[in-house]
Amino acid sequence: MEPRDLAGLFITHEHTDHVKAMCLVTPFAQKFNVPVYASRGFWRWYSAYSSRLDKDLVKVIASGEEVDFSGVRVKAFAKPHDALEPLGFVVEISGERAGFAMDLGHVTAEVKRNLRGLEHLIIESNHDVEMEKNSGRPRHLIERVLGKLGHLSNEQAAEALCELVTAGTRQVILAHLSTECNTPEKARSLAVERLAEAGWEVPVRVAPYGEVAVYS
Repeated sequence: MEPRDLAGLFITHEHTDHVKAMCLVTPFAQKFNVPVYASRGFWRWYSAYSSRLDKDLVKVIASGEEVDFSGVRVKAFAKPHDALEPLGFVVEISGERAGFAMDLGHVTAEVKRNLRGLEHLIIESNHDVEMEKNSGRPRHLIERVLGKLGHLSNEQAAEALCELVTAGTRQVILAHLSTECNTPEKARSLAVERLAEAGWEVPVRVAPYGEVAVYS
């Protein structure tokens, strides 16, 4: 795949670890003429930060809205995070759906409605609570991560998966792990344990941090 093959770029929220490519002198989307879909809140932030993107590439998408590209459907849903109208996405291709939910402080009823029963679940399992509390990080950062608008702990992710997984779920991918306050082994083992207790046996993988991962 080449950048010019992309039909659209979907942005979850404006935090820099997600949008650096939009903040270049020539934004990625501008360089390759890729439409960018994001919430109205994101575009308010971006317009104050940069005016480097052609207006015809700016696409506003709200929670509950869908976009169709030649056999691919993308639906946005709201998620709780300390950002301006953050979104998660469900992507449907050839009748199979993948849900993406990272950077959320807790799992709301709306998140559950959009993720339950999908064939592929990509969900945040950001931190181990004790590792976070004892990390030596500034208190305000620890409180932010542990807060209702921060990030999901391993325990929260595992509990949520017990409600989201169904007989049709083909795989779970745990993502957005902290490199300082978590380990892939901790995140995966707890998810597998909780799912087994709930009567579910489904492949659970961990997305490599800072690497390109390819899943079949």
